Order: sequence, then C-alpha cells, then structure tokens
Amino acid sequence: MYDFNESKKLENNSNNIVERFEKVKLEIDQSIKNFEVKIAEMISNKELNDEQKHDIQKLGTIIKQVDDNLINLKDMLK
Repeated sequence: MYDFNESKKLENNSNNIVERFEKVKLEIDQSIKNFEVKIAEMISNKELNDEQKHDIQKLGTIIKQVDDNLINLKDMLK
C-alpha cells in the first residue's frame, strides 16, 4: 500500500528546498549588484585620481616656471 504521508513529506521537503534555493539565488544576485556598484565607484575614483594627478603635475610645472622666472628676475636685479 502507498504511504501518502511520506509522499506529502517529500513534496514539502522539495518545496522547502526550492524556496531555499530561490532565496540563495536572490542573495547572490544582490551580492553581484553590490559588487557592480562597488566596482563602478572604484573606476570613478580612479578616474578622479587620474585627473587630480594630472592637475598636480600641471601645478608642479607652473610652480617650476614661476621659480625660474623669480631666479631670472633676481639675476636681472643684481
């Protein structure tokens, strides 16, 4: 004779497993989205840092030119 109680337990277990897998899948999807956001932020920060590095290099060049001009002016005033 077939045991319907066991069949029902197996069905419930199967449903529970499916629900748990779906929950895990959603958590993985959310983690992937979080990683994507973090990577986008890192890329943005790198671009900003590259711009700042370029600006600092330009500022260094300007300071060197001003320094050279001041030395030339000092030499002219001697």
